[in-house]
Amino acid sequence: MDIEKQETVKLLGREIAENLVRMGSVEIAQNLARMGGVGALPTTEGDLPACGMGVPKIGCENLLYAPITVARFYRGGRTNIDQVVEGQIPLAPGSSVVLSQAAYPPWPTACYVLRYRLANNANNHDDIRIEWFVDTEPLDAIQYGSEIYNNDNTVIGEGKLPIPLAMGEHCCIGGNNRLRVRISHLGNANQIENIRLHVEHANAVKCCSSCAAGRSCQRGCKGGSEK
Repeated sequence: MDIEKQETVKLLGREIAENLVRMGSVEIAQNLARMGGVGALPTTEGDLPACGMGVPKIGCENLLYAPITVARFYRGGRTNIDQVVEGQIPLAPGSSVVLSQAAYPPWPTACYVLRYRLANNANNHDDIRIEWFVDTEPLDAIQYGSEIYNNDNTVIGEGKLPIPLAMGEHCCIGGNNRLRVRISHLGNANQIENIRLHVEHANAVKCCSSCAAGRSCQRGCKGGSEK
């Protein structure tokens, strides 16, 4: 190679290097992909590229929950709200506890069943405040223990209350959401000694609104009560 050709090659090499520095790794990768250079490292026939731009399809893309998990969850028909995320049980007067569901597939809420026991067989249920949240967003209504229990500590009716609406709409819980409740003892006597709480699943979205409107849970839904 004569001197003139050597100088030309050096000049071209220097220009290519400067362009690569200006482009950065992202643009280089995009240019390689446009030119068909999928694999950044060589591979043998039948192998996947070690550092390539392509992603193999495995059939499980965008799958948040396995079908068996979803089927078993919906068949159960209810969600327990039993994970303590703030406070503690027993719940002393003047304090509160926050309970949450675990991670589950999306589900529509209906009515909930809350059972608790006050110390000394007390009946100051109006001191017990119940506030619902989706993650940290409060739902539309606050409820009290006196809506669940009579003064003789028997439950009122079926002993169920509706999950409040969310901005006037039925409350459906997404797969990445957590339904939570804050139970507060506003009194100065008789701690809450234990709490059991679960939320029924609505048979369909319209069941949620029926329950939250004060009618029987599942009213107007297949298999539900018409009372």
